[in-house]
Amino acid sequence: MPMTPTHALVPIAAALAFSDRPVPWRIVAAAAFAAALPDADWVLHHFFRVSDSSIYSHRGAAHSLFAALAAGMIAASLHRYLKVRPLTAGVVVTAAMASHGVLDMLTDSGRGVAYLWPVNSIRLFADWRPLHSGPVHKAHLLADSFGRLSSELQQLILPMFGLAIAIRLCRMAVARHRGSRQR
Repeated sequence: MPMTPTHALVPIAAALAFSDRPVPWRIVAAAAFAAALPDADWVLHHFFRVSDSSIYSHRGAAHSLFAALAAGMIAASLHRYLKVRPLTAGVVVTAAMASHGVLDMLTDSGRGVAYLWPVNSIRLFADWRPLHSGPVHKAHLLADSFGRLSSELQQLILPMFGLAIAIRLCRMAVARHRGSRQR
């Protein structure tokens, strides 16, 4: 599964790709936090001994679209603090948190994701699972982290930021072209 910090990079890459003007850092930080937040269910699973079969275990309810929508509504209510419009806050935070479950469904190991909870508790994987993800062993946590980081740099982080930069450059070229045609 992607490491928690990798999830947090998704909204940062999206801001790089799609923002036309400087983005308030508070909304980017809130979106990055929301994108990483579903992995907090790990705490329930490991420290409070929540059963693997529980919907509240890892990749359960916290990874669902419902949880993402709830976080988006909270963000919309905090829009003044985030320095954006309510709809912007809600959509950005919802999309960031929803991206977590999608990335986890694209992995080739681990458990499925309860993405449709509470409508359906079935745990889903995508039909196409290109992201390699080995298990993390507590005894080798540091070594596993370095190996996983290297793998994620190649599989996710570098391609994600490369795509973000390409989108940004294309958008700038189109804007320049439109500007020169209007003169």
